[in-house]
Amino acid sequence: MNTVLSRANSLFAFSLSVMAALTFGCFVTTAFKDRRVPVDIHVSKVMLKNVDDFTGPRERSDLGFITFDISADILLMPIMR
Repeated sequence: MNTVLSRANSLFAFSLSVMAALTFGCFVTTAFKDRRVPVDIHVSKVMLKNVDDFTGPRERSDLGFITFDISADILLMPIMR
């Protein structure tokens, strides 16, 4: 007769096998879908400043600011086909 630890080990191994099969099934159903959606990117403002760098001895560093707009219609992407 098997001990409690042996039965727990068998149950744990079986549940891990089931979880691995479910994970692989989820991967297979979603890995090869076409996920392209229309995206628009517009840069509206680019600014470059030369500022003091307080980490080094009397050096200056460039600091860049970019403002851009991203528009994407992600609701077009179907969840289930």
